[in-house]
Amino acid sequence: MALEIDGLAVLCAIAEAPEAFPAIRGDVTKAAHALVTKQLKAKSLDLAGLRAVRNALGPQPLALIVDGLKDAEVKALVTRLDKHHPDLKDGPALAHRRHLMALAADLEPAAAPAAKPKPAKAPAKSSSAKSSAKSSSSARSSSAKVPAGEPAPAPTRAPARSKAAGAPVDALASAAMAARPPRRPRQQE
Repeated sequence: MALEIDGLAVLCAIAEAPEAFPAIRGDVTKAAHALVTKQLKAKSLDLAGLRAVRNALGPQPLALIVDGLKDAEVKALVTRLDKHHPDLKDGPALAHRRHLMALAADLEPAAAPAAKPKPAKAPAKSSSAKSSAKSSSSARSSSAKVPAGEPAPAPTRAPARSKAAGAPVDALASAAMAARPPRRPRQQE
């Protein structure tokens, strides 16, 4: 009977001592990319899961992995996480990637559009009332008012804000993107 090893413990050991594994450096990179990509494509991934991945990896490595995804994969992921965003259906691939990274950072998804109220039918007017209404409406047209039944225009969303002062707003625009995560301190035995 074969014993199972703790894969995460082995990967952590490889990450903590990469000099001991020089022959597999490329394989580790491919495996890490494949594993994170698989997590991002998972149907169970929600906004909290995406943010947990970003917190674990950091914004730059996540941006590199998102950049490696196909345009259709990014569009499917971002439209699943932000169903009601108006610009995602026809937007360019770069906009999808940036919006996905903004969602991962701290941007909240667009709210569902409010249901339009049905206009109430006005009672029928007589022909003399219609002619007097036309003359009074032309006098009032100079001071145009928004009808009471119309919804107010939706507020625009602010761009994602980085939590670190001076850091770029979106990781895809950063010139200092690093693929290697920071080293963790070794445990003293």
